[in-house]
Amino acid sequence: MAQGTFLFIGDSFIANFDWQQRMPHFEVHSLGTANEKVEGVLQRIAEIEQTVEKPDIILIMTGISNVVEGDYTFVDQIRRIVIRLSNTFPNAEIIVNSLPNIRINFLVEEAIYHLNISINTMTRQTGCCYLDNFTKNAKQPDLFEEDGICLTPASYDRWARSILEYVAFLLEDD
Repeated sequence: MAQGTFLFIGDSFIANFDWQQRMPHFEVHSLGTANEKVEGVLQRIAEIEQTVEKPDIILIMTGISNVVEGDYTFVDQIRRIVIRLSNTFPNAEIIVNSLPNIRINFLVEEAIYHLNISINTMTRQTGCCYLDNFTKNAKQPDLFEEDGICLTPASYDRWARSILEYVAFLLEDD
């Protein structure tokens, strides 16, 4: 029997992993779309809301495709997603995941760091949760594949474990 319904929303980081296999105690709905920018998630939010009736936990991971295209102005769009989901699913715990510090040459120095500060601030303002999964793992040599963007299997394993630990803490607080 599932401990609850877990909804994953986002980009390639969500789409490229089998969350159900890693989290068998949950009914998992993984609605990630490869290479999708934040505005794409926002555009399909009505479809997302119709896919899952009453999620207990929603994890949002989006923004890297924007960063890769040089767009650092998407945090307000994540806020709109959070507010919409909070209104649609008032009993769900909404978690916004930090962005990983991708390793690409043209990335503005410390851009991810500053974006994560803005995302964290937004989560406090909207009453949802912020999960910083990547700061503590930033120096791990196996964090990314050779492209500097895609996560390695070991990184996914650490990330999934961190999510489960965080969710256990949230559920314990209820």
